[in-house]
Amino acid sequence: ALKMVPPPLPSQEDTMGAKYTPYHGNVCDNSKFNVPYVQKFDLVLNALDNIAARRRVNRLCLAANVPLVEAGTSGYLGQVTVIDKSSNTECYECQPKPTQKVYPICTIRSTPSQPVHCIVWAKEMYKLCFGPNVGDSMLFEDEESLKAEKAAEEENEEGDEGDNGQESNGTAAAAPAPGGQESGEKSTYMDLIVGLRSLLGVDNANEGDEKKVLESGDDAKRKEVLSKAHDSLTALFVTEIEKQIGMDRYKTAEKVPVPVSLDDLAKCTTTITGEGEDHLLPPTERKDYAPTQIWSSSDCIQELASCFLDVATSTNQPLPEFDKDDDMAMRFVTAASNLRSYVFQIDPIQSLYSAKGIAGNIIPAIATTNAIVAGLQVLQCFHILKAQLSASSKSDGNGDGAVDETSNLKKTCRYTYCLRDKTRKGYYLQPTTLPDPNPNCFVCRNAIISLTLNTQEWTLDMLLARVIKKELGFQEPTILVGGDIVYEEGEDIDPSEYAINLPKKLVNLPSGGVAHGSVIRIEDYSQDLEVDVNVSHKDVWMMKADDVIGKEKVDDREEIDKFEIGGKKPVAAATAADSSDGAKDNAAQDPAAEEDDDDDIEIIVDDDTPAKDTAAASSNGKKRKPDTEEDGNKAKKAKVDTEDVIEIE
Repeated sequence: ALKMVPPPLPSQEDTMGAKYTPYHGNVCDNSKFNVPYVQKFDLVLNALDNIAARRRVNRLCLAANVPLVEAGTSGYLGQVTVIDKSSNTECYECQPKPTQKVYPICTIRSTPSQPVHCIVWAKEMYKLCFGPNVGDSMLFEDEESLKAEKAAEEENEEGDEGDNGQESNGTAAAAPAPGGQESGEKSTYMDLIVGLRSLLGVDNANEGDEKKVLESGDDAKRKEVLSKAHDSLTALFVTEIEKQIGMDRYKTAEKVPVPVSLDDLAKCTTTITGEGEDHLLPPTERKDYAPTQIWSSSDCIQELASCFLDVATSTNQPLPEFDKDDDMAMRFVTAASNLRSYVFQIDPIQSLYSAKGIAGNIIPAIATTNAIVAGLQVLQCFHILKAQLSASSKSDGNGDGAVDETSNLKKTCRYTYCLRDKTRKGYYLQPTTLPDPNPNCFVCRNAIISLTLNTQEWTLDMLLARVIKKELGFQEPTILVGGDIVYEEGEDIDPSEYAINLPKKLVNLPSGGVAHGSVIRIEDYSQDLEVDVNVSHKDVWMMKADDVIGKEKVDDREEIDKFEIGGKKPVAAATAADSSDGAKDNAAQDPAAEEDDDDDIEIIVDDDTPAKDTAAASSNGKKRKPDTEEDGNKAKKAKVDTEDVIEIE
C-alpha cells in the first residue's frame, strides 16, 4: 500500500530520502490488517497469488473506500484494473472466479483415468501417511465409516432392484468402498500405514517430543523403517490392486491395472543409500537431477523410500499440511502419483515440475509478463494520485468541498489487458473503460444469493466452515435466522456462547430453523459486509456415471460437498429482491477448468413449509447489535494496531 509517491532512492549523502521496509504477515489476519488499517493509505496495490487473499483485500478496500489497483498474470496473459467504490467501478468479486475442480471419491480411490486423479490421490495419501490427523484423509478407514459405506451400498442396490421391475448389478449407482474393497471390509494397506505412522513418530508429534526417530548411524532402525515402507508400498501398489482385479472391478475397463513388480519393490527399498553409485540414490539426489526429468517406476519407489527416511530423521514434527513449496511433500506426491499412473497405465507420466503445477493449480509464471503488468499498475497509481491531488486542490480552492470530474477514476483509469497475440492494429496492450459493478454482486451491491443443500442433513457447523467461510469468504460472521442471532464471532464474543447451535441440523436451529424458502442473514463487521442467502432444500443429488455415457447415479460425495450457490430463487423466500446470479461465468478463461455444464438447480416447492416460530429465540435470547454509531458508519468490532505495518504483495 502507498501513502505517497515514493521519491528516488537516496544516495549515501542524502539523508532525506524515503525508507523502504518489507514486512511479512497474513493479510487475512483481521487483528492486524482490517478496515481502520487500510484507511490509513491513499491507495493499495495487489500482487497476490490466491483468490482468498485477493478477495480479502478487495473487501477491505471497499469497506475503507480506498482505491485498489488489482492485477494478475497467467502465463503470457495479464490484466490490471482499478477498483474504487466512490467511482462506481466493478469490484474483484463482481465476476465469478474459476473454482477448483472436484472429482468423485470413487474415481480417485478406484478408477483413475487422468494424471490429475493420481495426483489428488497422492495428496490424500500424504495426509494419510504424514498428516497431523489421519482422519482428514479421504482414504482413511475406521469401523464406523466402513459400516456406513456398507449400509449406503445396500440401500443403493435395493433402489436399483425396484427400477422398472428389473434387478441392477449396482455398478453405476453404488459407491465403491475405499480402495475398491468389498463394503465393510478394511483395505489391505490401512493397518500397515497406521503402523508406519506410529514408527515414524507422526502420531506422537503433538506431545512436544522433538527427538529423531532415526539417528545417524542407527542401521537397525533404518532397516526397520525401510521394511515397514516396503510392506506399505507392497500393499498399496500390489496386494490391493490384485485384490481389485480378482473382484472383476476392471473387467469392462479399456486397460487393466498392472501391479508394481515385487522385485523392484524389494530392490529399491533395501538398496537405497545416501552415498555411492547414482543408481542407488533416489532421483532427486543424483548428480544429473533436474525437475523436468521423468522418473521410472523404480525411481518412484526409491524416492518414496527416501521420503519415509527423511520423516524419520526430521525433528520438524508434526509435519505441515501439504504445501506445493515443501520439498519433501512434492517429492512424495510426484513419486506416489506417478507410480499409480504406471499401475493404471495413465499417460503422460509427470515430472516433478509439471506435477507441482497440477498439485498447486499453477500456470507457470512468465517474468516479462509480471514486469509489464507491474509497470501498468504503477501507471494506474499515477492516475489515481493525480486525481486525488486535483480533488484536494479543488476542495481547498473554493472551500465548498466540490470536486471536478477527474476525481472519478472511471474518467482517468483503465482496465488494461496484456495479450499474447497482438491486435489487428499491432498492439499487445488493450485498454478498456473500467466496467460497471455487477448488480447481483453480494460484496459491493449487497445482492441476494441462493443456496441449495439438504437442510435436514447439514449442520450449522458444516454451513459455517464449507460455505460461509470457505466459499463466501467471511472472516468473523454473524448469522441470523428469523431476525435472531444463532451464531456470532468477533473480538469481544465468547466462542462458547453459540457453541450449542453448531452441531444442530439447519432445520432444528432456533427461530423456526432453516428450511426450504428460508432466508439467512450473514454479516461481517470486520469487512463491512452483509448478505441475505435464500435457501432451497434438496435431498437427492445425482452425478454422471463413470462407466456409462449419459447415465446418472446417486452422488456419492460427502454431504458437505453437496451444495450449489446461485441458480433460481426459492419461491417461499420472504423477500422481493432478485437473487438471480446474472454474472457472466468466466471459468472458460481458465485452461485447467473442465467444469461440466449443469442444468438449473431443481426447486422443490413445498406448500407445507412450516412458518418460522417467532416465539423461538436464539440460544441466549441475545438481539442483534445496533448497526450505527454517532457518525452513521457501521460499527466495527476489530481494533487496529498502529505499530504494525505490512506490504501487501
